[in-house]
Amino acid sequence: MTKILKKSKKIFLTIGISLILIVCLFLANLFAGLIVPANTSGSEVSSQAYELHFLTLAKSQVKEESVALALDFRKIGAGGFIWEKDERFWLVSSAYASKNDAVLVQSSIKQTQNLESEIISVKFEAITISGEFSAEEKKAVSKALSAGMNFYLSIYDIAISLDTGVYNEISAKLAVNNAHNTLAGVYADFTTIYPSPIAKPFLSIENMLKSMAKVSQNLCTGQKLSNEQTYSSLLKYRYMEVLKIYYDFLQEF
Repeated sequence: MTKILKKSKKIFLTIGISLILIVCLFLANLFAGLIVPANTSGSEVSSQAYELHFLTLAKSQVKEESVALALDFRKIGAGGFIWEKDERFWLVSSAYASKNDAVLVQSSIKQTQNLESEIISVKFEAITISGEFSAEEKKAVSKALSAGMNFYLSIYDIAISLDTGVYNEISAKLAVNNAHNTLAGVYADFTTIYPSPIAKPFLSIENMLKSMAKVSQNLCTGQKLSNEQTYSSLLKYRYMEVLKIYYDFLQEF
């Protein structure tokens, strides 16, 4: 009888502990649902500041002069994008997140192609968008603000891989399609969460994404500026286009 009572006590004790654990888990889940996770919603969304370094092959006070020179440089793989800075029109070959990389390429083209070049640095300032954001809205705005730089980094990697023989033109184009799909997805998500009509600053963000997506689509279809332009040049030109769209967008704030 004593053994039965002891066994019963153990059973009741086990059941009691289990019930307590169940109640604790229920309460924990209940309170967890009442707590807003950190950084999922709030009143501000900020972009990251960047400084890029452009390898330039020529400059002029007259835009047409730089444009004319760009035609020849695009035949040898330079981007040939015209960037205006300090009242000069700079013929940009390529852009680098690391100044050391820009210096290395500068040295290389001097030795192998006897090309003179200059490096100019351009800052992409951080901005902050204020408002009352849900978690979904904050995520969409955050992705939109980083879309341009992410696209540049993706296409930059593809261009480097093509120039160094890691990619051939076919594999480079497949990678470009992936980068385009990512950018198009960010644009689609943003317009779903912020359908028209919308006011600034969200209208500015939508217009920026729309312009970037068009450039990305032109790259996917292989739309060249001239028949002689190489695919490597086209990659660099298009990522410079996206960088310019993003830079101009930042100037609105």
